[in-house]
Amino acid sequence: MPSSADAVVPILVVSAVLVAGTLAPFGLDAPDGPIRVPLVMCAMTAALVAMKNGHSRSAEQRAGQGVLSYPPYAVLDHARPALSVLHRISGYEIEKTRPVTAGPTAR
Repeated sequence: MPSSADAVVPILVVSAVLVAGTLAPFGLDAPDGPIRVPLVMCAMTAALVAMKNGHSRSAEQRAGQGVLSYPPYAVLDHARPALSVLHRISGYEIEKTRPVTAGPTAR
């Protein structure tokens, strides 16, 4: 049975590694790359906590693979403003057409 400590341990790991491992030495330059280290360490800690609670490695792998479908949405969501500007600059328009109905044509 999972305990409250199981929920708190990954949060403590990420905050400790975030402060001690990235923000202290790199300061405001940390988001340029080193900030990924605590995120990976937090994911590893969460996986170890899940294995401690009886989850199999294959179940964790399947859960992680499901997460991989989200980055394209995030990229397109952040790119949408730039794409809108490019769309406006290019002047590309989709022409409106009359709807096509099935069956005999009306006269």
